[in-house]
Amino acid sequence: MAADFAPGVDKVRCSKSGIFMADAYEAFLTTHVRHTDNEFFGAPFRLEPWQRDMFWRPLFAQGRMVGKGDLKRFKRSKSIVVFGEPRDGGKSDLACGTLLTIVNMEPTHAGEYGIIAANKTQAGKAFGKLKSMIRQDPELRALWEIRKDAIVNRETGAQMMVMPYSEEAMQSWHFNVCILDEAHVYRDRSLYEAVTSGQGQIFNALTIIITTAAKARSGFLWDVLPELRDDPHAHVAWLGARDDEDIDDEAVWRRVHPMSWHSVENVRKERRNKSRASFERYILNRFPLEKSADRSMKMSDIRACQRLGNGFDPSRRFCLAVDGATSGDAFAIVAHQLNDGVDCWAEWVFDEPGESGYYPLGQIEQLIAELCQRYKCPVGIDPARLLLMAQHLQDDYGVEIYEVPQSNKVMCPACALVVQTVRSHTCALEGCPKLADHLSNCRDLEREPFGSRFTCERHGRGTERIDAAVAAAMARWMTATMPESLSFAETGGVWRV
Repeated sequence: MAADFAPGVDKVRCSKSGIFMADAYEAFLTTHVRHTDNEFFGAPFRLEPWQRDMFWRPLFAQGRMVGKGDLKRFKRSKSIVVFGEPRDGGKSDLACGTLLTIVNMEPTHAGEYGIIAANKTQAGKAFGKLKSMIRQDPELRALWEIRKDAIVNRETGAQMMVMPYSEEAMQSWHFNVCILDEAHVYRDRSLYEAVTSGQGQIFNALTIIITTAAKARSGFLWDVLPELRDDPHAHVAWLGARDDEDIDDEAVWRRVHPMSWHSVENVRKERRNKSRASFERYILNRFPLEKSADRSMKMSDIRACQRLGNGFDPSRRFCLAVDGATSGDAFAIVAHQLNDGVDCWAEWVFDEPGESGYYPLGQIEQLIAELCQRYKCPVGIDPARLLLMAQHLQDDYGVEIYEVPQSNKVMCPACALVVQTVRSHTCALEGCPKLADHLSNCRDLEREPFGSRFTCERHGRGTERIDAAVAAAMARWMTATMPESLSFAETGGVWRV
């Protein structure tokens, strides 16, 4: 799990020349860009104080003049800007207005400017906003040619595009400015890295992330925010509730919604109509402290277990279990050991397949064989899922496989054992971040008359994975059902199963 992220605004250091540039850019925005929605249609785009202080000046006023004579120009000190705001905070209009301002104030021959939307529908809406803003201003209308899939500058050949999420499509573009809209839906870092890696040699290249909070404290956005907060070339401004704040505190509502078009009464209505989780995420722009009610375990219990010292000792009896797939899902090897009444764990989790899209099964088999040969631990596998691996381990390495079928009869009580130890805070997850993350993703799947077992919304790469949790349940079931034996030290390293 990533380090916790706290909302707030990074410290801003504006220079005199930077303030001049920010004011000039704002003058362009107010003069040439107009709103496109509802009762605000046709109104000049005037920044509100919170937008100016949290986003506009941090973006445009931080930097210095470089070069001499005719080559003198302003260089921004921030190449990545993150602006997190609640739903209905005007994100789309701000994104389109900012892009139009930069592309006109910084004319570049054959420049490439883009907005990456979450899907085709959102891309169509953002493209429509750009077209509407251009058509409302005669100077912009004369300068820009609106085509089917791009908007092209008639003088410089620069083009603005709005694209749906696509990692592969980004590889061929080198954006002067790219706005990542609603980055909370991104599956992983691939698109973000494709965009930023193509900007390295471009002067004043800029990546802007405008988004709301994600549905869970995991994934690309949650992982990247602490990194960017520590990056001197990035600015992070997040308008949202802190973890220690009550979601029913109206003072918090006022601080999170400084927009002139919002009122406390609007937020009060949202509180009545939305679930706690939806209100917390969409209206207060906070990554939910708890995942949805159908999760098998609470995040508070998992965090408590992460603080419990993990006394896993490989010289004592332990069981090893394997779960995963050759591609898509993660591939997890988890060891379980009961140590003075505490469930202790060790993990080896593979969640980044090679370029072919498959995991290095040969290396994984060697790792399992080495662990088995060194510690004489039983290896639990469901042959119905990993038949070839089980055969290779038996035939090539002499590993004795302990069959753990992933049937309801086995997995329901196995999962219940893990849930029980997490809820009782006797599950030592220190040093096992992947296992903790996968446990937090588990949902209950009822399988009468056996009880419930772990499941997730859907399988495959980029989804909420539970492979380590399944392997942990298998290993915990092995510990509970296999006969007691002497420790490895007492048997001289021989353990008969």
